Amino acid sequence: MVVLSADSQTLILKYYKMIKNYFKIFIKIAGQNKVFTILSLFGISLTIMFVMIFSMTIERIINGSGPEKDLKKMIFSDRVKTILTVEGRTGDYLWNCSRTLCEDHLKKIKSADLISMYSGTNSWEFIFNGEYHLRSQMQTDAEYWKVFDYKFVQGRPYTEEEVINKSNSAVITRSLKELLFAEDNEDNNVVGKTIRYANMDLVITGVVEDPPDVSQKAKGDLYFPYTLLPNSDEKYSGRFNVVFKAQFKRQFKAIKQEAQEIIRRLDAADQENRIILSGPFSQVEKMLAGYGDPEEYSGEWNMLLKYLLYALAFILLPAVNLMALNFARIYERGEEIAVRKSFGASTGILRGQFLFENILMTLTGGAIGIILSYILVALLGDSLSIPLGFMNYVPLSFSFNIIVFIAALVSCFLFGLFSGILPAIRLSRIRPAIYLKGGEK
Repeated sequence: MVVLSADSQTLILKYYKMIKNYFKIFIKIAGQNKVFTILSLFGISLTIMFVMIFSMTIERIINGSGPEKDLKKMIFSDRVKTILTVEGRTGDYLWNCSRTLCEDHLKKIKSADLISMYSGTNSWEFIFNGEYHLRSQMQTDAEYWKVFDYKFVQGRPYTEEEVINKSNSAVITRSLKELLFAEDNEDNNVVGKTIRYANMDLVITGVVEDPPDVSQKAKGDLYFPYTLLPNSDEKYSGRFNVVFKAQFKRQFKAIKQEAQEIIRRLDAADQENRIILSGPFSQVEKMLAGYGDPEEYSGEWNMLLKYLLYALAFILLPAVNLMALNFARIYERGEEIAVRKSFGASTGILRGQFLFENILMTLTGGAIGIILSYILVALLGDSLSIPLGFMNYVPLSFSFNIIVFIAALVSCFLFGLFSGILPAIRLSRIRPAIYLKGGEK
């Protein structure tokens, strides 16, 4: 048990009384000027609400969930750029990787534990029972089911042998099963039944739980072997992405080096094209790079700094507005400060009081903003989305993370400190004699 000395107890009691008085003054001042209080809380809470919503969604995307729960063990290559170098011909092409590039080169990288190639998510439109439906389909290899951790509720994934032999196999999601086979037998086991897609009768080998809406790589309703469709890709550009999964993050560097070495060899052997491969990138790197030109990616830290500057500008704008409101309030409180100075209040005490009031105001607004963010996500999460890239929109997502929560509170504290420090200095320099005479400044 810690025993405090008499001096320590006196000091603690002194600061307790001081903070208690500051709090009482804050409540009184907030009640006197309700318009200022409402405007301040509105601006703060709105800013923190947007920051929290964006942070929650991004945090869940980065950490992964559902089939992507091991996302931190994966890196991806999903774009290749080819630039014509033949004299008299110009042009460059930026697209996904081709089937040949994936099969003959990228899937042979030895540094990764698992490698899978799969198409991007494609729209699938069909009429069922007289109604129009829009779903999505993906073409994958057999390794896809080892890389991503889908939960099978019925059956199994299609095998490597079935992919090689171009078997008409398919895996569907639970929601698609319930749509197409709602009136089937009692146990509703659809394994072995067929589903019609693009003039093919696909035999269902398994049914999986629907991936979460925030999934980036695992987001189909119908999955089937990529070998069922003819190879219509170009030499390097096509419709496929490649994912490399490793047990340890330290393997990522070797995978990246091996992938880029393959591209260098292909580039050196090709007299007509220059070839640039994106990544392989981690999920964080992919989000920072966006869907742009691989040549324009300037590195993870440079891109992170760029987006942090954007975030800082977004937060500083309401902080500057609050600072302007605080400067306006100085003149309203001039007489109060002048009287307190006349009775011996020091400059440090006055500055501390004003900063305390401002930080308390921002923390209150931040708490309101955090609550509003959860309410908004709960009510409108399915109808509002965050754009993350070309044709890639992710619905708002609830994800409580203690780090994000603490970061929001720290942001509120810094918000209050930055918006209050200059007005506090200005307020503490008030000359009592001039204010008490009814003048200014």
